[in-house]
Amino acid sequence: MIRKSGIDIQNPKRISVRGEYADLFIRIGQSEINKQHQLKEVFSTIYDCYEYVWKGNFVHGKKIQFTHLDGRSLPDPEVYNQISGPGCTFSGAEACASLNYENSLVCPVLDCDLVYNFIDHNSELKYIGKTGKHTLFVRVYDNNTGDNNDRWLVISME
Repeated sequence: MIRKSGIDIQNPKRISVRGEYADLFIRIGQSEINKQHQLKEVFSTIYDCYEYVWKGNFVHGKKIQFTHLDGRSLPDPEVYNQISGPGCTFSGAEACASLNYENSLVCPVLDCDLVYNFIDHNSELKYIGKTGKHTLFVRVYDNNTGDNNDRWLVISME
């Protein structure tokens, strides 16, 4: 799938991510908060909002966390709104097959590549796919609607 959100696909074997670095980091296993694990902010013409992109190596069985530079986690397990609590949606076949939230309320959508995960402090995101390089796309809601609370993430992978 070709995305129009800052992904430069000149050479199919080498995908570079264009965009500004954001205050969003991926931590895989014991990885540090550093530029190598920093996501870039791009505007998604597919979803008509900002999303964050990272390309790197994922290791089977490793815990995944998303954090700000100051260490605050996303999604924030303390944030609730009038509709729902905190959590994460896996969107697309690759994300649904490669990611798993442990100790969460998992709600797959029948006949669709969507999984809703409602989390709390005990929930852990794990990578259960084959070890290898992937491009990760993350949208942070409710932040896209102006309520910067880091309550809900939507994750897609290629």
